Amino acid sequence: MYDLFSPTFKSDPFPTYAKMREDDPIYKHVSPNGRVVWYITRHEEATAVFRDDYHFCKDPRHAGAQHGRRTQINRLINENMLFSDGAVHKRLRGLVNQAFTPRRIAAIEPSIQKLADDLLAAIPADAPFDLIADYALPIPVIVICDLLGFPAADREQVTAWSNAIIAPRQHGLTRKERRHEVKAFVTYLQAMFADRRAVPQDDLITGLVQAGEQGDRLNEEELSSMVAMLLVTGHETTVNLIGNGTLSLLRHPEALRRIMAGEAGWEEAIEELLRYDGPVESSTTRWVREDMEFHGHAFKQGDLIRIILSSANRDNAQFIDPDSFDLDRRDGKKHLAFGHGKHHCLGAPLARLEGRVALETLFRKRPSLHLAIPESQLEWNTGVLFRGLKTLPLR
Repeated sequence: MYDLFSPTFKSDPFPTYAKMREDDPIYKHVSPNGRVVWYITRHEEATAVFRDDYHFCKDPRHAGAQHGRRTQINRLINENMLFSDGAVHKRLRGLVNQAFTPRRIAAIEPSIQKLADDLLAAIPADAPFDLIADYALPIPVIVICDLLGFPAADREQVTAWSNAIIAPRQHGLTRKERRHEVKAFVTYLQAMFADRRAVPQDDLITGLVQAGEQGDRLNEEELSSMVAMLLVTGHETTVNLIGNGTLSLLRHPEALRRIMAGEAGWEEAIEELLRYDGPVESSTTRWVREDMEFHGHAFKQGDLIRIILSSANRDNAQFIDPDSFDLDRRDGKKHLAFGHGKHHCLGAPLARLEGRVALETLFRKRPSLHLAIPESQLEWNTGVLFRGLKTLPLR
């Protein structure tokens, strides 16, 4: 009934989501394999699902569903806090809290600022460039690699492994090639874990390894999966925040003028950018634990739930004139760009910081930026999870 996957839809999904909120706010979709997926598009129902850990779970085994074959790829993706519940989730999340405290995030702002300055200095001012490849991607990749403890010489390879995990089709990988890349990444990580046990460093991987040795029973699969999850989520979100944010500000020159003139703050601008066209289109999957009724709909055990964050953040029942980019918005902090509840994104403060520094530096040093191609030629990445541009040519 709804076009949810075509390039046309991806370029501007908001009219479709508005119609779904009006006509089918809890939309039942049957995938080609017969799996029922419920799309939650309104803010009220989305928040209700986020808060309900009794009826909805992240680990499919708690909903009577099978993980599928226990392949190396499945284990790498699933054995982490993003796909766990209850005490397991609490334990795993607690192990990485140390990396995302406000004090530690604030302490790395100077290094993020220097990185943004250096990247822009390397881009000729009189030539077109791709904001995604030349600026938006390197910032979070370098930051998360440094936090985790990957050597600088390995960043390019680590990024390629991350792409193989999260978006193999987008990067032209066959199933066989993806399996090969994942196997190579796991082998690399196992060697790194052994090295950190022998020679601890001041990085997050050392922290995870040491926590496991202190009795938390973080096994090798959990270690690998946690690192992979932090790597993927640690850069995909911020890449899209910088890319989508740049495009939104170019589309709203008066708002940009006000920010640069000091009439509006960058912190407020980041929150509105997250709401208006955020980096994550859909939450990760939740599963229905048992047969139940939810707002008049019969959910069955094992059904999938997808919360459409991009839709909930444009819900006119929660936001005044939600399709407008408004720096003076008083209701903007109700957005769900980083989720809600116990699974609220742990790296949200880091993403906010990276986005603010990157965008402020970009427009301060390149005040006359504009698109280098017609806007109609911009291409958006496929997939239901992240929302971001393939490229953003500027000059």
